[in-house]
Amino acid sequence: MPLNFSFNSTHRVWILGLLVVLVTLFRFWYATHLELIGDEAYYWYCSHHLDWSFFDKGPGAAVTIFLSRHLFGDTVLGVRFFAVLLSAGTGMGLFVLARMLYGEKVAFWTLIVALVMPLYAVGSILMTIDPLSIFFWTMAAIAFWRAKENQNLLLWILAGGFVGLGMLAKYTNMVELLCFALFCLWSPKQRHQLRRAPFFIMVSTAVAFSLPMILWNYQHHWIGVMHLLQRGDLNKSWHITPSELLVFIGAQAGVISPLIFLGVMVSVFWGQTRVEKQEETRFLQSLFLPLFGLYTLLSLNKAAEPNWPAPCYLAGIILLVGNWDALKKKIPWVKKCVLAAFLLAALETIMLHDTFWLHLPTPASCKACEASWIEKMISAYHDLGALDPLDRAHGAESIARHAEKLAYQQGVDFFISDNYQTASLLSFYLKGHPDTYEPAFDHVKDQFSFWPNYRDQFPVGSKGLFIYLWRYPPRELRDDFLTIQPLDEAYSTYGDRPLKKYYYSICEGLKGH
Repeated sequence: MPLNFSFNSTHRVWILGLLVVLVTLFRFWYATHLELIGDEAYYWYCSHHLDWSFFDKGPGAAVTIFLSRHLFGDTVLGVRFFAVLLSAGTGMGLFVLARMLYGEKVAFWTLIVALVMPLYAVGSILMTIDPLSIFFWTMAAIAFWRAKENQNLLLWILAGGFVGLGMLAKYTNMVELLCFALFCLWSPKQRHQLRRAPFFIMVSTAVAFSLPMILWNYQHHWIGVMHLLQRGDLNKSWHITPSELLVFIGAQAGVISPLIFLGVMVSVFWGQTRVEKQEETRFLQSLFLPLFGLYTLLSLNKAAEPNWPAPCYLAGIILLVGNWDALKKKIPWVKKCVLAAFLLAALETIMLHDTFWLHLPTPASCKACEASWIEKMISAYHDLGALDPLDRAHGAESIARHAEKLAYQQGVDFFISDNYQTASLLSFYLKGHPDTYEPAFDHVKDQFSFWPNYRDQFPVGSKGLFIYLWRYPPRELRDDFLTIQPLDEAYSTYGDRPLKKYYYSICEGLKGH
């Protein structure tokens, strides 16, 4: 990127140090001013029910939150504390990796680019699986590069350990092993690594970390693997749908920032490699291509989520900055895009931190949503209210307060919701953090299907409050109670802003089973 500005080494260290400290302090402050999103609340709930693995993910996020809430309690900071620290660690790791490959000047500008990218800026605050996945992906890349240079067995083990720790958060961190193998195969100087014991010790170390997840899945009939296939629509017949691929590419351009995304693509697929840096360029391309290629392939059938390829962009931005001089010689007009790329990315990132002044619409502001079929479509896709993306981090506390008021009036014994996110958010924001439940579905729906149900916890005749996005309760719930009566309907709110409509029903007379 813009490597024409002149800073000596001392200046760069002071500037980066100050930036990292200021940004980290801001993120700690800002993190406590947003409510939890559904996935964060779910991982928090899992941290109260620790296991070797879970229905849809490994134990990484739950264990991390378990540690942080023992420092700061069951609070927003207690959930997000390590997300902010991990983002700072990833930034420094990105600087170290870029410096090893291209030098300090490139490392400086690489970190500057990362700081203005919307995906990393917003993801650094939310305690989901991504901060862990990206941090350990970065650490594994550093350890592998040093291991192949120094032939130190400990570094090979560290590389495998970091991949394994990343897998405990996100299964697809396993792809990094394929990235390392591709690099060794691609580079004539490193091809011999594939025949040496240290490489297989690295792989074995990573696999060892996955044994708890493998054991859990074996005990539960590989339900986690089935869910992973379902997320990518691989459990259905394959259909090539060009529009899905366009949705994926458009989403990537949005979360990375369009001009930076374009620069990364050009650098990876068409950039002019510096002759003296061919090895480094191949390494970065190897870190990028397998993961990005996997999700591009899946998106021919069904568009991958925007954040799924996040780790590969670490290599992409180093490659963009590292080969910037060669790139602008090959494509001279790109020099004119530099300032625009920075300003656009920075503007996106700033707006994502405070979207209120944009007055973006919500489903509540759409009069057409009174039609029941449209309302159900909006409810089924819980993030559609997210024309304003920050709406995901608003409204949960208002749902809990309204539920508490109704529960007090009706004398209910427990709370039920139809999905794991709402159930988890209710548990977090209800006073005393009570266990919450889903209906006792006759199939495995999510992790709540493995935890004790209200049938196991409460006596016959007990009363529950059901909080639901659709107007009508599911059949399984109607089978469990003598009567289910609509009680109220109300929008979740953020200040005076109505967000999504929820229905509240009283479930009386729990049946015996």
